[in-house]
Amino acid sequence: MSKTLLEAYAPNINVANSVYQRTHDGSKMSYNNKVATAVVLNNVNRILSEAFENSVGTQRADMGSYKKFCMSVTNVVFPSLIAEDLVIVKPMTSHSGVVTYAKYTYGSNKGGITQGQLIADPWSIAPRNEDNMRYTGAPVVETVSAGEVIPAWKPLDGSVTFIAEDGTETELTVSGGKVTAPADGRIRYLYDNVKIPQNDLPTINVEMANIPLVAKARRIAIYYSQIAAFQAKTDYGFDIGRDLAEKACAELSFQINEEIIHFLATLGRKTENYSDACKFNKTVPLGLTKRDHYADFAENIATAKNIVYQRTQKFMPSYMLAAPDVLVILQFLPGFKAASLTNVAGPFMAGTIDGMKVFISPTLDTGEWFLGINGNDLATSVAVYAPYMPIVPTQLLGYSDGAMSQGFSTMYDLKPLNEQLIVGSKIVEEPITVIVNDPSTPETPDSDGEDGENGNP
Repeated sequence: MSKTLLEAYAPNINVANSVYQRTHDGSKMSYNNKVATAVVLNNVNRILSEAFENSVGTQRADMGSYKKFCMSVTNVVFPSLIAEDLVIVKPMTSHSGVVTYAKYTYGSNKGGITQGQLIADPWSIAPRNEDNMRYTGAPVVETVSAGEVIPAWKPLDGSVTFIAEDGTETELTVSGGKVTAPADGRIRYLYDNVKIPQNDLPTINVEMANIPLVAKARRIAIYYSQIAAFQAKTDYGFDIGRDLAEKACAELSFQINEEIIHFLATLGRKTENYSDACKFNKTVPLGLTKRDHYADFAENIATAKNIVYQRTQKFMPSYMLAAPDVLVILQFLPGFKAASLTNVAGPFMAGTIDGMKVFISPTLDTGEWFLGINGNDLATSVAVYAPYMPIVPTQLLGYSDGAMSQGFSTMYDLKPLNEQLIVGSKIVEEPITVIVNDPSTPETPDSDGEDGENGNP
């Protein structure tokens, strides 16, 4: 299906790619983005073709131009969104859909492992510890409370090792399938995992889970006077209808971009995703130059990258999302490469840091910055943007009083996939506390009994 659509809409995608390059510092559209563009173009083409087949209106001669106009709007507007760089784009061919994925869980209780505990899903691997390493083997370590305890498995040699909370170990004998724990702690033993039957063999389960997607609408209309349009065209050579159409599309594009940005920022501001360890104080300490101090911000970025990697054990961030004032600090980083900033409107790509794309949004709070992951599939993205209907205009309508009107609509859904793939922090400007020795306090003598750093009197 994807290959057929790519071939059918190759000329349109070539136009879309040229638009994408102008708005993304020369980068070319990815294969996934080309497929997404082809799908939404096909959605538009299909609905318009069906509408025209059933039309018997008097303006049928104009419908071909209208269809071309609709396709052109999709060609230009859809690739200019920065959504493809921040979240995975999964176009829908119907009003609703689902993201289906496999989730792997433990099917047995053993030691510190409980039934239903997550092993892995497409977005992460659960943290590993000694309980995970023992799950398929003969060793067992159980947490117990003081008193009579029945081991989950039959100890191989009829005894268990009791491990107290302070780490001391005591050998206990099993009697009648039970053992008495002297206090809260753990018991360690081996069981026979070779002899059959095995009544509770450690198992792994898989279940198919899904995230529902339902397209929601954004709509806007333009309205102007025939007389105003005539005056603008005659006196100034200005096509007011075309300009308003561009403004309407630009407004919808801006709001889609900002919705995605604020959606990601909201996830990054959550307590579990926000990191005080990555906070950077832009106040320059005494004795340092601004260049040297601002260059230290690279360490905060590296710390945030490491946080994401340790959470997932699989991924490293692929983009930074930041407020405009953060760009001032980024200019001093050795690894920052600025992008061309011509024709900037709304959120834009400011450059790269060691290959990681940097996007600036004018509506983020002062000093805010976020690192996130956006790969080539649903497993490697914070969220999914699922367009159903790209920005599609109605036909331009003229009324008897000279009023001209045209509507623009789009439908899509935006859902989180994995919040572990984003981390947030802030750049602040706080005073630096300088500790000054009290001159009235006598200096502490050196070990040789003399005052002074080198023992000089």
